Amino acid sequence: MQEEQRTEAEERLFDILVFLATSARGCIDEPPLYGPFRLVDALSRLIDVYGHVPGLKKDPFLTEIKAEIDGKKFLVMSDPEGFKRFLDELVRKFTVELKRRSGQRS
Repeated sequence: MQEEQRTEAEERLFDILVFLATSARGCIDEPPLYGPFRLVDALSRLIDVYGHVPGLKKDPFLTEIKAEIDGKKFLVMSDPEGFKRFLDELVRKFTVELKRRSGQRS
């Protein structure tokens, strides 16, 4: 049987789907903070898809967010309170950007 040819974007998206499925199962038995860790890791992986899917060009805001996630996601292991502050700041940045993109003032 001949293997189907898949695009790089299809492979990346499939890898994310596998990650999410296994993460969902892992969250049942893992410490509670691993769920948020897995979600921000998935966010980073999804941002990485930009530029690999036709019609999705790289986004400077998301590129910056990805770098921040990749630099701070492991705080969950060494500094749980710092990880929570990082998540609060991440949500704040997305809120500001959402308002900017929708034409609202902060």
